[in-house]
Amino acid sequence: MGPRSRHVPVVIPDVADLAPFARCSRAELDRIRALLTPVLLPIDATIIEHGTPPRQFAVIADGEVAVEERNGRELAVLGPGSIVGELGLLRDTPTGATVRTLTPVALYVGNRWEFRAMLEAAPTVDAYVLHVALERTRTAG
Repeated sequence: MGPRSRHVPVVIPDVADLAPFARCSRAELDRIRALLTPVLLPIDATIIEHGTPPRQFAVIADGEVAVEERNGRELAVLGPGSIVGELGLLRDTPTGATVRTLTPVALYVGNRWEFRAMLEAAPTVDAYVLHVALERTRTAG
């Protein structure tokens, strides 16, 4: 087992400590905490599978995930503060990549309804997610 397997999150960092939520008000953070579910995953767990209908998004709180094409080619390694699954939910299209854990991962997960509610509750998060999605769309094309 390599160095990636040694880090085991014990406490999930609070949403206020993550980049997408850094500019939120206290009330917005309270709403976001109520919407999202904290989850701990082991190494090699699949968070999102390529080609499936968009059902959820996740914000990585601790650990690393790999974003991979259908053929397994690695597109990116993402860590704390990164959001995944947003493109499928925004476009309402099947997911374009598989996201799996490289280390034990702590994340916050939400479904389609919770994603929309989060964006409506926090305009700064809405702007952040749209910026990330635009950058990913530009680099993918």
